[in-house]
Amino acid sequence: MKTHPLSVLAIACAVTLAITSCRNEPDAPTVDNDPTAEVAAPMDTTAADTTKPMQDTMASATKTGASESASLGVLNAINDHEIATGKQALAKGVTGDVAKYAQMMIDEHTKNRTETNALGPDANASDAQAQRQTSEQELATLDSKNASDYASAYVAAMVKGHADALQVLDTKLIPSATRPEVKSHLTATRGHVAEHLEKAKELETAAR
Repeated sequence: MKTHPLSVLAIACAVTLAITSCRNEPDAPTVDNDPTAEVAAPMDTTAADTTKPMQDTMASATKTGASESASLGVLNAINDHEIATGKQALAKGVTGDVAKYAQMMIDEHTKNRTETNALGPDANASDAQAQRQTSEQELATLDSKNASDYASAYVAAMVKGHADALQVLDTKLIPSATRPEVKSHLTATRGHVAEHLEKAKELETAAR
């Protein structure tokens, strides 16, 4: 059977069109399977750590409170010394205004000690212990004085002791106060100590 030339030509054109159509189809999207491709880091949704600032604040507050308690411990060490020295003076037989002064020291420092105890002093703080050791040495020195020299030595010790106490109150004890009631107590104590110092100076002047 003979093939008509037009049929052959039609078939050729159809094949050509099919090939051209395939070439013009858009490329399929490629998938990147590279395992080394960078992966975005997940967003950190955790809240900022506020634990350390809180711990620092609590530690600071604890330290401040301990300092205040230690200062009250120092004050009571001073109170105890003034009470013990007053009792020693009376036992040594001081008379007149010196005896009245010694009794005043016993009464007023006992009252102050009771008030200080209510505020939570730390008697075992290092500063309080150091104050007690100093007081014990001064008491022993006074005890070594004979009867004729004791009264003047006692008055001189009261002048020095209350002057030193004022300095400690101004530079350490009052500045350490954080509670209003402690600051008020220490400020009032300072006024009493200043009065005791002036009275001791008057006794010292009268004895000359």
